Amino acid sequence: MSRTARLPRLAVLAWTFAAAAVTVLALAVWHYLSSGPSSGMHMGAHGATDVTDALSRAGGSPLHPLFGSALVSAWQLNAVALAVLVLAAAWYLTGVALVPVRRPGASWPIGRTLLFLAGLAVCAFATSGSIAVYDQVLFTAHMAGHLALVMLAPALLMAGRPLTLAVAASTDTGRARIERIARGPVVSLLTAPPVALASYTVVIVGSHLTGLMDTIMRNTWAGQVEHLVYVLVGCQFFALIVGDEPIRWRLAAPARWLLLAVAMAVDTFTGVVLMQGTHAVAMLTSPNLHVDALSDTRTGGAIMWFGGDGIMAVIMIALVIGWLRDAGARRSDEHGWLEQARRATFAGHTGDGVADTETFDDDDAARAAYNSWLARLDRQR
Repeated sequence: MSRTARLPRLAVLAWTFAAAAVTVLALAVWHYLSSGPSSGMHMGAHGATDVTDALSRAGGSPLHPLFGSALVSAWQLNAVALAVLVLAAAWYLTGVALVPVRRPGASWPIGRTLLFLAGLAVCAFATSGSIAVYDQVLFTAHMAGHLALVMLAPALLMAGRPLTLAVAASTDTGRARIERIARGPVVSLLTAPPVALASYTVVIVGSHLTGLMDTIMRNTWAGQVEHLVYVLVGCQFFALIVGDEPIRWRLAAPARWLLLAVAMAVDTFTGVVLMQGTHAVAMLTSPNLHVDALSDTRTGGAIMWFGGDGIMAVIMIALVIGWLRDAGARRSDEHGWLEQARRATFAGHTGDGVADTETFDDDDAARAAYNSWLARLDRQR
């Protein structure tokens, strides 16, 4: 097999772009570190310019009220997050390119690719867009980032079915290895519905209703770790809800709806507690912003309640529509357990091999086998 066949053009382009993007990010970090505070580099809400800011908060403009055009024009450079996202996109597109190579005649649905890339775009905005620029001085902006990273982005990423893509794009040996790990004890434990729901609950409640949030709002690296944890826990949860990955746990539609409903209750509880709280989340200050910290905290709680439940409701509606579409596309009398039992019983008694065909009730061979079975029963009396 030629080199071109082993590495399709889409994969070459994806990794070429990824290498160029990572190089540009590295040069940007070096530029911000070498140019110093006088360059207009984002100095953080408390005026500090260091490696941490260069890697995750570089280039932000002075903060002004977050209204109007600032919602789309305020940006910073989170080089670490963007590098990870670019590499993830290159990996996914490489898998898309390799599917027809590994399985001639097959192709990867464009819709799944777009969903996965949309999830990466949400992560990029949540870590480098306006809500990231303001996430240490406005709890409302911080909360918007939470909803994007723990709900919206993971749901989109898991809808892209990256693990299924990895299986489809792998060699036979690689496919067996991935499936063995995916159904192994570690992944099975992490994706068990009670464990995934508990992880989601602990992260949501623990990060918002304890003193941990005060540290996260004031410490840049703590915020970066928080972002990573949110995405990972969100993927852990939504792999069961919107994904159809080759893992041990494949939930029926009602079980998915139930998990979503419980998660919505967790979001509601957290939001209500924040809305009714008397303690403001500790935030950094900016000379151009005049914020009532307690009011901003309570507004953040409202965003958690209504925004979180709104995202979950949209996902719920999408699941119901998908379930209704699937139910209408198949004949219920062929897939119900009673029908399956009837055909299995018939095949067991007659030894006939047509029990699972679509012409089961009209097939001449099946009718003859049925009459023969009745004749044997009559002789046994």
